[in-house]
Amino acid sequence: MRKKKVGCFIIIGAVMILALAAVGWLIRKNETWILVQYADASGNQGMFYTMKNPFNGALIVVDGGWPENESYVRAVLEENGNVVDAWFLTHYHGDHISAFNAIYQNPRGVTIKKVYATPLDWDTFSEVCRDWDTPESFRSFLDLIRDEDVTYLKAGDLISIKNLEVEVFHSYDDSLKGYYRDDIPNNASLIFRISGKKDSILFCGDAHQAPLADYLMDTWKEKLHAGYVQTGHHGNNSFPKRFYEAVDSDTALFDAPEWLMTGEGYTAYKLKNYFEKQGVTVWDYTTAPNSFLFR
Repeated sequence: MRKKKVGCFIIIGAVMILALAAVGWLIRKNETWILVQYADASGNQGMFYTMKNPFNGALIVVDGGWPENESYVRAVLEENGNVVDAWFLTHYHGDHISAFNAIYQNPRGVTIKKVYATPLDWDTFSEVCRDWDTPESFRSFLDLIRDEDVTYLKAGDLISIKNLEVEVFHSYDDSLKGYYRDDIPNNASLIFRISGKKDSILFCGDAHQAPLADYLMDTWKEKLHAGYVQTGHHGNNSFPKRFYEAVDSDTALFDAPEWLMTGEGYTAYKLKNYFEKQGVTVWDYTTAPNSFLFR
């Protein structure tokens, strides 16, 4: 009888261990996301990322790219269930929001639960914008967007999306104009970090001025650290190296095609060379879509 009891306890113990292991596996699986960087179908620089949790179906989108990227973005959304839990728009240039504008205007089955954006106003933008600032893309956004659909973020905001935490380090602020120099449309970009239990990514949009970089380092210090960094301004005429040293990433993401990464008229190749000398892995459009497990 005693041997039978001992045997039962062993079986029960083994079942409990297996059950706990299964629960742990489910938790880890639920906390695992897939981060993807996409190239732009236009052949130009752009910006389009997704973060998908394959266990619970949650989907995060960042920017979207040029009008030519609309069909590609739609195909990606359809493949991922056509429901976007959070869509972050870093700033209002056409290579970042045009595809979003088209989809928002005519969803064709796409559901966008929440839009997050930087609070740059039209008057400020129109006073300083030049031809390459694509004012039509911002004007279209303002004409389309419904107040109830968009949240304009500010520095210090914290957002929880499932098991992820989003911390905002910068959005447009009138008091910071001195740090933007002559490029408000780019430097108005949202700068935010998405963090899981293990991994983190810092999105910089098209922000790039050195005074803004120094302000961010002085203000946020070690909070800027992230395993992945999306290099500001496509890695071209980007933040100074000291900023990326402060971020201290293992992986740098350039939203740039080959011609921008290698052209002598641009500076992206210099930043890429710097990263590689530091042992940082560099990804760009030449291998996109680039996919990473994110926990």
